[in-house]
Amino acid sequence: MALIDIEDLPATTSDVLRRRARAAGLPARQYVRRELTTLANKRVPIDAVVRFLADERPERLGAEVDAGAAALIDLYDLPYEAWSVFTARAAAADMSLSEYVRQELITSARRSTVEDAVLEIREVLENSPGLELDMQDVIESVRYARGL
Repeated sequence: MALIDIEDLPATTSDVLRRRARAAGLPARQYVRRELTTLANKRVPIDAVVRFLADERPERLGAEVDAGAAALIDLYDLPYEAWSVFTARAAAADMSLSEYVRQELITSARRSTVEDAVLEIREVLENSPGLELDMQDVIESVRYARGL
């Protein structure tokens, strides 16, 4: 069973998710719910495998629903549509539902954006009152480094 409460994720992942939640003005769990719903609605490569399995092996449509999966549904009040998408994707990946969702959250946090970098730098500035940076220069530098 993979634990998927925000406190049970790797520290770097939970830090990114909490930072994004603060920027969105949402409690962390509500932000993660929104993130998971968005991820479920986004087409990903494994969806082709899901379709294939639905056509060829309809009896294998669901992933293992472990205690972590039940906690996922309760903890984040995940909509049925998102839950069913993740269940099918987890089965296609031969993973339990909680392991699959945990992996998705970690992957999402690793896909940092310019905004993520700026949020992290602002957090450093808040915790280091003597440090002064021109945020516009920071933003331009991050964009330049990413080729944007």
